Amino acid sequence: MRAFHRALEPHAMGGGYVNFMDGDDQDHVRANYRGNHARLVAVKRRYDPGNLFRLDHNIAP
Repeated sequence: MRAFHRALEPHAMGGGYVNFMDGDDQDHVRANYRGNHARLVAVKRRYDPGNLFRLDHNIAP
């Protein structure tokens, strides 16, 4: 498995699977959403300032 992972690593884009993110780890959330993160934060601040919708892949307002 490790050899398989190393072989695929040069082709990976980084980040991870959004369904397995921990909302408390904003560094990983940022990495997973990449260039879209800033836009998603702005949307979150505008439409959910109270953070009502807070799931595992949460974008903190």
